[in-house]
Amino acid sequence: MQKIARKHPKALPYLFLTEMWERFGFYVVQGLLVLFLTQGYGFSDDKSFTILGSFSALAYIAPMIGGMVADKVLGFKKSIFIGGLILSSGYALLALSNQQNFYYALAVIVVGNGLFKPNISSLLGVLYDDYEQSRDAGFTFFYVGINIGALLAGFSSGFIKNHFGWHAGFALASAGLILGVFTFAAGVKWGGIKYKFTFKDTPNFWLRKPLLVIYCFFSFGLIGVLLENEFVGEWFLPAVGVIILIYIFLLAYKYPPIERNKLLALNVLIISSIIFWMIWMQIFFSANLFIDRIVNRDVFGIHIPTTVFYTLESIFVITLGPIFAWYWQRSGSLNNSSSHFTKFVFAIVFLGFGFIVLSLSTFYPNDDGLVSPLWIVASYFLITFGEMLLSPIGLSAVTMLSPPKLTGMMMGIWFVALGFGGAFAGWLAKFSSVPEHVNSIADQLPIYRLAFLDYALIAFGVSILLFILQLWLKKKLKLNQ
Repeated sequence: MQKIARKHPKALPYLFLTEMWERFGFYVVQGLLVLFLTQGYGFSDDKSFTILGSFSALAYIAPMIGGMVADKVLGFKKSIFIGGLILSSGYALLALSNQQNFYYALAVIVVGNGLFKPNISSLLGVLYDDYEQSRDAGFTFFYVGINIGALLAGFSSGFIKNHFGWHAGFALASAGLILGVFTFAAGVKWGGIKYKFTFKDTPNFWLRKPLLVIYCFFSFGLIGVLLENEFVGEWFLPAVGVIILIYIFLLAYKYPPIERNKLLALNVLIISSIIFWMIWMQIFFSANLFIDRIVNRDVFGIHIPTTVFYTLESIFVITLGPIFAWYWQRSGSLNNSSSHFTKFVFAIVFLGFGFIVLSLSTFYPNDDGLVSPLWIVASYFLITFGEMLLSPIGLSAVTMLSPPKLTGMMMGIWFVALGFGGAFAGWLAKFSSVPEHVNSIADQLPIYRLAFLDYALIAFGVSILLFILQLWLKKKLKLNQ
């Protein structure tokens, strides 16, 4: 029995619960935000999508900087503590905010997420030094914590908001982070989180700890201004994304042919992943408003909150994850370079089918003009199936196709691609924007029908292009291996 227990570090349950509560808070806000902006503040669909897109982008890009701060100044444990406290404060500020200052509450959340999110995963990784064979199982368990947090957020936040108001929903996120911070503290005291970070001596004055407080407050103000400015979401962040993509392509040509071709292949996968996440994130953008406005949410006499529906994605991840993991281990295809492209192609195809289902649903409303929730279940199953074909495969592709000296940077760019997917998601969601003068469900149905069809066509077009590129790159990789 003792031998079994030693397969995983003692800290794993504490880190699992800490991450669960952190994701709980984040998904509460992610699920409520576009509804709050359109209903609570009365913003147009266009403006709401732009704000949510900018917030999503910055929240996923910030961890790259937070990881650097941990590596050079704070270490993992302090970064997690400070990040958790900042996150809890940001959610509390959002609960107390008004229309003028809520951008700065979102900015505090972005900074907190940047410090917290990358470093709890990194901490778990270094604690596995003595348990290498159990690392994959431990991270799978850790990933389950993310999805349990999302499940709890979806099921609770909508009911809390409906009974106590928007601000109570955001306060719920703050309470979740407080529980997460206390759980982590318990892990440090009793749970074996004893890792001591050793820093390389650096003479750089600008990396001193006291200056981090100034940097944080400066970041709050700067990010708040960026979120308030619609130009940032519509043009600046997408333009930065394009510049980064051009840079990583140029970077490939600095390497010998074998490494260059592998890096080119990885760059193609990263670009396709941005498009995948751009469409996938419509779960929190256009599809969220579609469910709130058009879907019949009365099931067996119970009125289901809109946020409950995005928990379908987590339910399907938890259900499908073990099946996919078993199949990949049995088939031995996870670490095959051509297999990466094939899985990406099918991932984007399934994503397209998911939005085809949503588009078709608009042809079959009930007598009240509302769509059956079963269409959402079928759609989200297909979308999640696609996610399981892309998300873990992308991590494998980064480690396999990156030159050894670039693996860390390319892994960071892979996660930053999620952020730019969020930025482009805000732009794409505007296809579904309902003009303020359109109030009837019958007039809204064709808007959503066409938008979801457009998303599907984009997905199918990208999958065809990726399949063609696969044939060319596969040939080049074989010639040089």
